[in-house]
Amino acid sequence: MVIACTRDCYDTCIFDNNHKPLTLFPINGFTCYRGNMDIKRNSLNRVDRSLIDGKEVETQVALEKVVKELKRVSPHEALHVDYDGNQGLFTWYFPARLWYAIHAATTDYSICSAEGHEAISRVYGSSFGETPENFSKYNAFVIWGSDPKTSFIHGWKLMKGKAKVVIDVRVSHTAKESDRLFLIRPSSDAFLAVGVMKVLRDKGYLNQGIDVSWDIIEDETGLRRRDVEELAEFYLDMKPLTLIGFALGRTFQGGKAISLISTIPSVIGIKGGFFYSNSSYGIDFSYLRGKFNKPSRVVPMAEVSKEVEEGKIKFMFVWNSNPVHSLPGSDRIIEAVNEGRLFLVVHDPFMSETAKVANVVIPAPTYLEKEDVVYSYWHRLLVYNKPILPPKGIDEITLMRDIARRMEITDWSVWEDPWVAVSKATGVNVQQLKQKGIARLQDPPLREARVSIPNLERTPKGTVLVFGSHPSFTNSQFKEVLKMEPTAFNNKFQGIGYVKSKWGKIKVRFVKSDDVPEGVIFMFKNQLVDLEGKPVNSIVGPEKGEMAGTPLLNFVNVDVEITHQLSP
Repeated sequence: MVIACTRDCYDTCIFDNNHKPLTLFPINGFTCYRGNMDIKRNSLNRVDRSLIDGKEVETQVALEKVVKELKRVSPHEALHVDYDGNQGLFTWYFPARLWYAIHAATTDYSICSAEGHEAISRVYGSSFGETPENFSKYNAFVIWGSDPKTSFIHGWKLMKGKAKVVIDVRVSHTAKESDRLFLIRPSSDAFLAVGVMKVLRDKGYLNQGIDVSWDIIEDETGLRRRDVEELAEFYLDMKPLTLIGFALGRTFQGGKAISLISTIPSVIGIKGGFFYSNSSYGIDFSYLRGKFNKPSRVVPMAEVSKEVEEGKIKFMFVWNSNPVHSLPGSDRIIEAVNEGRLFLVVHDPFMSETAKVANVVIPAPTYLEKEDVVYSYWHRLLVYNKPILPPKGIDEITLMRDIARRMEITDWSVWEDPWVAVSKATGVNVQQLKQKGIARLQDPPLREARVSIPNLERTPKGTVLVFGSHPSFTNSQFKEVLKMEPTAFNNKFQGIGYVKSKWGKIKVRFVKSDDVPEGVIFMFKNQLVDLEGKPVNSIVGPEKGEMAGTPLLNFVNVDVEITHQLSP
């Protein structure tokens, strides 16, 4: 029997029934801090009973309240918010069928990697890149806007002892253990990629006009022309694999940057040659979600809080996500609930920031406590999870069907056998999957790139707030085990004060760091709330990417106000 970690993480570690990581490739017998702490974390901060306005009730009473409030609103006023807190097909995808069947509003699922998937798909037809088996064949790597030493430990293991070049806006843990760092200005990645293309064109690898001058490239990136030429020479000499970080999709012109970066390997004759995320091939997620039923409308995740504030959303059902932490302008959600303008329902194993303000909270089991099918967006292994701990709460499919029954929903998709749905969506023999615990999904064929040089806008100037991963947290998860004060790392200030944008301000501790250059404020994205209890993302606005609508979480123009100076 095996069980896979369901975190929103590249590695998707696989464990035995004693929760020890398996030695199979590419898991290789080790896991991260979070994987090691999962058993301990499982019993902390749990939602043990259903709640209505903070008072314990029987789950059936809570469901009656949910259905009553849901019937009061039109489908276009009811929004389901779900994301990748758990990558299980039975946890995240199949339960959405209820909400598509009643034609509720849905989000565009854009918060994380959508911009990059769309950008690379415009070049190659899909965003599928190199698999772990192919990682091992490369002798060099370009790590662009990513910190794999922190957030991609098994990929990092496969890079050990090989040449590594990092492109980032700060000195990350990965950069400190690599051969070369190109430290660039925030959101200038597209200009750096164009600069590399210019060098390749001059050497005869590209037959396209590029009208961006070297003066502009140097001004945008903060690099010298010879630095860009050095990077291009590394590509030509070493034929590296390029890792493209999700963070790039949350920057200004991030889609254009990712599209250009993914094209570079093809220009110099490398088939494949990049890795972004391999979740785009092999599973029909649209079928699993029931998207053949059309939602009443699609709300960009960048604009959910805005629509709540405007009164367009009156009922919100949340599972597998923590929107008060993750969505831009999430203080508007809290205000709307407190003022009675939004009825908020949360289904969660843990008392998250969103659950704390919800009208109704319903307990859910963790991945250690229920049956599921888990996929990875790196390796191609599909895993049948069997519970290794006693169950708590009510699982997602059972819950949605309880709601459907009370609303007299007869749509076949809600009642289809979930194992039949998995078989149709993956092409995997589910009986063999259950017997063996692991099945392998097919790899897609390699496709030729459609090379295109987009028109670029100059980057707005100013100090920029950017976010990155911490090795001990997965976004909002694991705060139960390890506490951390909201901290803004920068190269000037030491003390207590405010980070301010045009959308508001948050109170944080400022720590001076040589790892952060001028013009950058860096925070770990697990730092949920400020020193006054306000969501950090309250200072992020509804701006979004032009390709897939991903919120520009890594391009927030800010000012700093120090209220209490502290010594270093």
